[in-house]
Amino acid sequence: MAGNLNEILPDPISEADEQILLDLLKRKMMVMADVAVELLHAMEREFGSEAREVVREMINHQEFESRQDAGKPETDLRDFCAMVDKAAVGTHTWKKTEDMPDSVGYSFTRCMYAEIFCELEEPELGSIMCSRDEPWVKSFNPKLAFRRTKALMNGDEICDNTYYVET
Repeated sequence: MAGNLNEILPDPISEADEQILLDLLKRKMMVMADVAVELLHAMEREFGSEAREVVREMINHQEFESRQDAGKPETDLRDFCAMVDKAAVGTHTWKKTEDMPDSVGYSFTRCMYAEIFCELEEPELGSIMCSRDEPWVKSFNPKLAFRRTKALMNGDEICDNTYYVET
C-alpha cells in the first residue's frame, strides 16, 4: 500500500513520528473543513437550502488554469499520476489496480478528507469537493479523463479512481 510519508521524505522517520505528523495534519485539515461546514450551515440558515445548491454549482463550474505545455496524452497521464501519488502521501492509502499506457487505476482505501467530512457529518460537502477531480485532470491535459464509480465519502469501501486517455 502506498501512502507512507517516508516515500517522499529525504530521510526516513519512525512510524511514531509519522503518526505525530499525520495527527497534526489531520487536526489542521479538520479546522479548515469545520470552517467550510459552518459557513455552509450559516448560508443555509440565512438563504435556505438553495445555498447548498449554489456551493455545488460553484464547485462544478470551477475552472482550473489549463496547462499551456500539455504534451502527448500518454506521457502526461504518467506525469499526472506521479503528481497524484505525491499529493496523496500521508492523507490517503492506496494501491494501483491498473497500470496501462493509456489508463491508470487506483483503489483508495483511506482518505483523510472523507474521514474528516464524515466526522463533521457533512459527507455531501466532501463529495461536492471531490467533484473537482475531473476538471483537475482535464486542466492538466484536455485529452485525459477521469472515472470514479465508488467513493469513501459516499460510504463505499474504496474510491476507485481511474485516470485515462480519452479516445
